Amino acid sequence: MDFEEEALLLLLLIRRRRRRKNRKLWVHTILETRNYNGEFNHLFLELRRDEEKFFNYFRMSITSFDELCNILKEKIKREDTIMRKSIPPEERLAVTLRLVKKSDIFLLFIH
Repeated sequence: MDFEEEALLLLLLIRRRRRRKNRKLWVHTILETRNYNGEFNHLFLELRRDEEKFFNYFRMSITSFDELCNILKEKIKREDTIMRKSIPPEERLAVTLRLVKKSDIFLLFIH
């Protein structure tokens, strides 16, 4: 094998390796079913049926949650795009409140 053939084989090998790169997904397949199988869609409606459980989960009443959501809705709302739907303001607020509650509990154990 002469130099030109080796160089050509090396070039072909490099091109093949470039093609084999794993492409990252825009939206992971698990997240595609979030609207149907996600915690918010399953749990939130059940919690709204029970005022006490709702309060324990979010540390506020259902009416307070709704009022806060109405106040913040325009600031936390995002636009849907052709590629994907945005997370609704209610879900954004629910996740934020849940994280605040978890961090409060965590801070209690640190001190």
